[in-house]
Amino acid sequence: MNVRGRPGVVMAAAAALVLVLAGCSDSGDTPDVPTIAPQTPIAAPIVEAGAPAGEVVPMPDAGGALAYCPSTEQLAVLSADGRSVEFRPTAALTSPTRTVELSDKASGFGTFADGVLQVLIPSALLTVDSATGDVVRTDLPGTPLSAVLTSQGQTLVGNDLGQIAVIGADGGVQKTIAGLVRVDDLAEHDGQVVALDRAQSSVTQVDVADGDLGVALRSGDGATNLTVDHFGRFLSTDTKGGEFLAFSGDPLVNKFRYPVPFGPYAVGYDDTQNLAWVATTGDNKVTAYELATGTPVQTRQFTTVGQADSIVVDPGNGTVYLLSARGEGLQVISSDQQ
Repeated sequence: MNVRGRPGVVMAAAAALVLVLAGCSDSGDTPDVPTIAPQTPIAAPIVEAGAPAGEVVPMPDAGGALAYCPSTEQLAVLSADGRSVEFRPTAALTSPTRTVELSDKASGFGTFADGVLQVLIPSALLTVDSATGDVVRTDLPGTPLSAVLTSQGQTLVGNDLGQIAVIGADGGVQKTIAGLVRVDDLAEHDGQVVALDRAQSSVTQVDVADGDLGVALRSGDGATNLTVDHFGRFLSTDTKGGEFLAFSGDPLVNKFRYPVPFGPYAVGYDDTQNLAWVATTGDNKVTAYELATGTPVQTRQFTTVGQADSIVVDPGNGTVYLLSARGEGLQVISSDQQ
């Protein structure tokens, strides 16, 4: 049985929260479980001119997705139509150093590391080299929705069929883990992998070595996005229910459910200042929370560009980047502007 607390109530973990899903490997079956329509961002109101904090770099044709590469200190920006990727160094964001046209419309990004970006397109994962523009394609079933490069060097790709493809360093698919309805987001910390399923509004542990699913917990009423901090806390937004949630441990337990109005959607973490950042599109705000006490404590809040559906945080200096999904630009809030 999976028991949820009342919305707005911060709650500790309890054994009654745990639901174990039977996992299966190399199967196309999805579970016969109650589902909801996958939640999308709340439509944002108009932002007054000059209201967004920090600096705004005009990017009228961008808005599809955003990723950051710490080693090369550059951003990857997906065009609004999903047909091209721009690479922009954070030291000179006004013009791209390289633009790569894609073979199909991309739905988003996975990990951006060592100058190589994972791009999700129908029936395939592309890896794009930002230095050369070279593209490598790995064909996959279904429509990829999420991807992550793990600390073990494997790439995990989740799709709309509820499957996770495990890809080795050689580019070959090692196994497929099935049993979810969708795999909309993936996060990994020190070998622990968690998948977010918007259709079930759940987070689920994934045992990559055994090819099975483990403990699954509800993540509010309409979970959308997932990230993980350097402490191993998996942080999720519940856009429909208006909550910010955290999970940790092995097996996974819910640490808190914190009310956040106006549709929390994009979420990121600043490892330098130990702040969780949550963007709410219903009021065009981004809010920083300190989590040390076990309950989120709001420390700062800023006005964003309109429809800030994407957020990344530079782990080296705490700069927050937000991308408008409706062409209003890339917002940069540096640590000294916070």
